[in-house]
Amino acid sequence: MPFPAHRYLVQRIRADRQLTPERAAELARQWRESCTANGVVPWGVFAGLLGLRTDELLIVAAAETDDAEWPALPGLAVEDGLDCRPTARPERPEAQSRPGIYVFRTFEIASADVDEFVRLSAEAWQTFEAAPAYRAEPRALLRADLPGASSRMLLVTWYDGLASWERSRQPDPEARANFEARARLTRWALPIATRLV
Repeated sequence: MPFPAHRYLVQRIRADRQLTPERAAELARQWRESCTANGVVPWGVFAGLLGLRTDELLIVAAAETDDAEWPALPGLAVEDGLDCRPTARPERPEAQSRPGIYVFRTFEIASADVDEFVRLSAEAWQTFEAAPAYRAEPRALLRADLPGASSRMLLVTWYDGLASWERSRQPDPEARANFEARARLTRWALPIATRLV
């Protein structure tokens, strides 16, 4: 069961120019060091493959307290962010390390539907992850409450490559039924494909 006390801060940050792989790696190194110095878990730094500008990164940090000092990177602007709590996953905050593709899929749903959304997701994963046609693992399903009666759900799924992501669009019938039910709860969704820096 996840630790609900943990907070996950997910930010889209922007540099002053396109990020080379070398500059992105250096920024990621600096950010991880700042996280560690502040007692924050550096869950991951991600560069875009599809859906993210070439001067942007997604960064995800986790902390045990509400008053954690979130590290910033000089010269980078925070374009937007979500302050989240874990739901079905992750059980504990751990830095991501597996090479491959990480797809960030944001959903907006009614807050009253969060528990059902989480249930449908967790049930679907039982067959989704076991499929022999592709390799995939949902790494996080986070919740961010918005003003009013809406919530954002952020699902981060690891794939060993884009071919696995494409094959996973045809999941097992049980998983498909749950994903279709989840889609009926969804007002909109936005997927972004990334790689770990």
